[in-house]
Amino acid sequence: MTCDSGGDRIPESLREPLAHAGWRNTFAGVDAVISSPASRLSLPLVDRDAHFASRIIAEHAGCELIANPFRADLVDVGRSVHHRNLFAPAIRKLPAKIRKSILSEIRTPYRDAVRRRVSGMLLEFPYVVHLSIRTFAARSASGQWQRGDVGLLYDPGRADELDWCLDLSDELYFAMPDLRVRRNHPGRGTNDSLTKAMRKHFYDVHYLGVEVVLNRAWAARPVRRRREVLRVLANAIREVTPEATPQAA
Repeated sequence: MTCDSGGDRIPESLREPLAHAGWRNTFAGVDAVISSPASRLSLPLVDRDAHFASRIIAEHAGCELIANPFRADLVDVGRSVHHRNLFAPAIRKLPAKIRKSILSEIRTPYRDAVRRRVSGMLLEFPYVVHLSIRTFAARSASGQWQRGDVGLLYDPGRADELDWCLDLSDELYFAMPDLRVRRNHPGRGTNDSLTKAMRKHFYDVHYLGVEVVLNRAWAARPVRRRREVLRVLANAIREVTPEATPQAA
């Protein structure tokens, strides 16, 4: 299990270059130079919610979690290097040297860690299910309501991913019928993402990459019901993903 966003750190090696370049934090209406004592400012709820949810799900599902510890406004580690939204507008205005440093200090180590872990598990087990956890806004950028509580984004051309998502949908329906689970909504599993990149890398083995996206309408509410839904989701993941028998050496 991975979580691309949710961290609040800035690499020590980038603090001075970012401050010198005049990059400023504007999260939550705050405007502070990152070299100030309060440089570790809270991220927006969207990121904290994804990180919180991934920790709860991983704990109850018995999954290993790899979470990006660094701030999401520096670089979107889930994007390919040529994606237009790899950097936020403020970062795109900075010198190329700083942008390259951000990639080498944050994006590359994170993606390498995920790749190494999947590779190691595939040497030991016949298949690996990789779940990438994030949240989505209840309203789209155009103002349209994005219906659904949980989205499962996968590649419909990969039978294993399709079957796994169908099984999880069924399991969740029986466990919590009022939870609205939608497949490939509000996005598509074939869109630019970490799971898509991993599919290309592990194209010839049994790798399943699925994005599990949670509607912020409920995932951002710190109430007991939220924990209950996350536990149900974790239990369903565990039920449809029985632990594989290690392969013989």
